[in-house]
Amino acid sequence: MKDNPSRGSSSREAIPHPSSFLLLLAFSIFALAPLTAPGYFIHAHDARHSVYFLQMFDLSMRDGAWYPRWATDMTFGYGYPLWLILAPIPFFVGEAFHLVGFDFVSAVKLVDGVALFFSALTTYLFASRILGKNSALIAALAYVYIPYHLVDLSVRAAQAELVAFAFPPLVFWAFHRLASTGRARYIPIAALAYAGLVLAHIQTAVLFTPIIGLYLLCLFFTTQPQAEGRRTKTEIRISNFEFRISNYVSRFTLHALFAIALALGIAAVFLLPVALEQKYLTPEPLIGGFFSYRSHFLNANQLLSPFWGYGYAGENGTDQFSLQLGLIPTLLVFVAFFAFAKTRGTVRAHIAFFVTVTLGIVFLMLPAARPLWDRFAGIVAYIQFPWRLLSITSFALAFLSGAALHALSDDARDLAPVLAVALLFVTAHYAYTEPQHTDAVFNYQTQMEFEVKDRELLGDTIWMTGARPQDSPLVAQYVNGETLHKALALDEGATVTPLQHGGQSDQVRVDATAPTRVVFLTRYFPGWTGSIDNQPTSLEPYGDQGLILLRVPAGSHVVRIQFQDTPPRQIGAMVSALSLLVALALIIRFRIEG
Repeated sequence: MKDNPSRGSSSREAIPHPSSFLLLLAFSIFALAPLTAPGYFIHAHDARHSVYFLQMFDLSMRDGAWYPRWATDMTFGYGYPLWLILAPIPFFVGEAFHLVGFDFVSAVKLVDGVALFFSALTTYLFASRILGKNSALIAALAYVYIPYHLVDLSVRAAQAELVAFAFPPLVFWAFHRLASTGRARYIPIAALAYAGLVLAHIQTAVLFTPIIGLYLLCLFFTTQPQAEGRRTKTEIRISNFEFRISNYVSRFTLHALFAIALALGIAAVFLLPVALEQKYLTPEPLIGGFFSYRSHFLNANQLLSPFWGYGYAGENGTDQFSLQLGLIPTLLVFVAFFAFAKTRGTVRAHIAFFVTVTLGIVFLMLPAARPLWDRFAGIVAYIQFPWRLLSITSFALAFLSGAALHALSDDARDLAPVLAVALLFVTAHYAYTEPQHTDAVFNYQTQMEFEVKDRELLGDTIWMTGARPQDSPLVAQYVNGETLHKALALDEGATVTPLQHGGQSDQVRVDATAPTRVVFLTRYFPGWTGSIDNQPTSLEPYGDQGLILLRVPAGSHVVRIQFQDTPPRQIGAMVSALSLLVALALIIRFRIEG
């Protein structure tokens, strides 16, 4: 049996052959087709969030923000710095689809479909290096149809996590190529892949980072770069091997560390503001109460139960939707052991790695692992749900499903086993591919009704000293489709007339017979700036909701507030731009050098 399909092949060979691409598309179409149906699955957990978030993202971009941070319609119109804590890739991709003519719902569904199919392609890219093309097809299709992947698509509608599914296989491929070839040309690719994971969904990146670290450690000890030159005698081969390992250790370590550092630099536009400005947000609504990880460990039977529901997460194993590993990929793990027994080297090491990861992650989702979670609660609390670790088992089990075919057939020309296993996945999981379609209207009025009725799209800052609001003076204006009056005068003898409202700014005319205080019904937060007749003025938080207050002199004045970048955001953007230029320059250089 071929032990390492990656040896002696160029990077172009990992790109799916047209026939492989068509097979992937043909078998993925059963998961993708429901996205083309009319309507939308608004009863999926975060489905409406995705549309409304994109709606606010678009409003901010149209108001001049190159990287939106502020979601102006959240918290009953008071706003919230949503994209300080949500990674940007899903929204920039969705906005691109919207700008070319798709409505918000269609743009969200397109992002979902692209993410699902791209995850199949990246899994094929990685698995084909280790297992060969036919086995990679099964790994890719298994990744598409793993139950938790379909849960993210049609039950949770967790778009950011769905987009993040596509990046771990790409990260593994890039670092495997870096290790197996010893060539620096894969440094920028590894950096872009890991940065993509961070910029898609920070929670998934946090979950996968230790796994990526373990994989690098595994590569460090089990992989040697492809041999260069002839080896004519065993004694010389052994001597050269030892010399190459010595060089390889230092080279691979430096390459991997450089790639990770470059990735963090590319993602600095998001990471630096998170690190320095998240302290201004109240964390309890994000990690307390229902969102405490302590209430969401799984019962062991949930991991193998075929139950499929569309309800919400419960507490202590009372979840109303499926959180299974997937019976078929779990059974295929046992078949993969035949490949483990019959092979050595790369295939054997990867099977051992992914089996170990699967067992370890399963343990971490069970109540017995709670003491470990408590030890690192300051970090893992933001994961919220231990069952989010199913994103890791999904990748591991998908690879092991491909390894099972590798154990059964190593004839690359024989498609019969591929078709048989692919059909098995599709037929067994077809019932899991159906969203609950519903007709729905998405606009600013329905968004505010959603906020009031479902208590969603809310957020708090440290300048809010009172209780979370149940309403605001803006709610009726949103619901009735009126022009928003985002500012009001607190003193007699002054009137405020709205002039302009955007996703990142508001402008009003103030007519006052005496100096007056004007409060904008917008939450105070670093980055808000004020001006009176185009002259800068100071802002201050006001009231128990932490709104924006300006002091305006007597007379008629145009008053404007605008959300702009703070020093951490500016520095993060500059670091990202410089790091991206370095990555692109390296790619061009290595391409020219061949």
